[in-house]
Amino acid sequence: MLKTEIKTSNSNCFADTLTKIYFQIVISAVQGDRAGSGSAIAIIVDRSGSMHGEKLDDARDAAKMVLDVLGESNELALYSFANRVERIIPMGPVDDVDRISREIDRIRASGGTSLYHALETVYDDARKFSAEGGSVTAILLTDGQPSDVAEVDRYEKLAASASEIGLKIVSIGIGDYDETILKRISDITNGDFVNATDRNLVSETFRKHAREAATAGGTSVTLRIAPRESGSVNIFDQSFTLDDGIATVNLGSVGASPVNVTGSVDIKGGNEGSITALQALLSYRDNDGTAREDKFPVTLNRTKNSEKVVSGINRELVNEARLKMQMNQVEYLISQGDFDNATRVNKQAMEAASATRKVEFIEATKKLDRVLSSSSGEVDRKEAYNQTTKIKRN
Repeated sequence: MLKTEIKTSNSNCFADTLTKIYFQIVISAVQGDRAGSGSAIAIIVDRSGSMHGEKLDDARDAAKMVLDVLGESNELALYSFANRVERIIPMGPVDDVDRISREIDRIRASGGTSLYHALETVYDDARKFSAEGGSVTAILLTDGQPSDVAEVDRYEKLAASASEIGLKIVSIGIGDYDETILKRISDITNGDFVNATDRNLVSETFRKHAREAATAGGTSVTLRIAPRESGSVNIFDQSFTLDDGIATVNLGSVGASPVNVTGSVDIKGGNEGSITALQALLSYRDNDGTAREDKFPVTLNRTKNSEKVVSGINRELVNEARLKMQMNQVEYLISQGDFDNATRVNKQAMEAASATRKVEFIEATKKLDRVLSSSSGEVDRKEAYNQTTKIKRN
């Protein structure tokens, strides 16, 4: 089962003008619940020639470590790719750890990097799993440029289809990989992007997402945010679609670690009194496979008393929302190669991070500033994206 908490920047809004309200919806599994069989991990390992040696050793070790974290009720699939894609272990229960470990040890490096076809294969398998109410988190590890498909838009279209079925793609890049492709597929599917500068980051990322699968309180998790007496909805830290003004966020499976959905909504002026500003609708499959739907209305008091509106603002939430909004701006500027303006916006983000008083935000914006202000004059886009992702996913 999942639990949901909704925080807003305001409990009051203006009656005579528009009010921008920031919100954060926090979703996590109820502690103590046992994860159901609908939460699966798909491991996708690049076995091209450049992965030979330490990189492939780390990949094999991380994949085997997942087996120790997943529960018997979870399911696992293992893929490798070089010139062709190999489905080493089809999706199924983690019921023979020794056999799976032996299959992992047999992975050898040789050939090219058929990244697109690997993701396409995983998507086809995940679609079947999703049709039965399950959700797959794919952990992709690669160290090179794709040798089959290079066009970013094709990866974006595939990722959009993956998001619709609750397939989350976690991308781990090592060395000379295409950060644009990995960043886009992870963002679109609301997965993590990790620039593995330290070999420990590989095992840490595998462990993190295996633990989430093992503690999942719900699969096929979808959050819909419908404004009521308001204008447009915007979301800063998760990918979403808009249809008739309703924002839809596909989250796949959700485990014990809270998932934040942070955004804003504009409330129009009007008559004084209590109003429903927006309604959040959370739908998912429970651990026993039951379809659940929970509604969470957000009510505010509309008033002409401006002092009452201003004095009750949750400044920490406002700053966190603005910080994540600024990270979207920074990412866009990085993608355009406009590092001067990316640095300028991040300076503003550092102030917002400090105002949140959250150590992880403060440290990430400081590190991002160092990356963008590199003394060598060469900006490491991979590490810059790594830090922006950290901020948006926290």
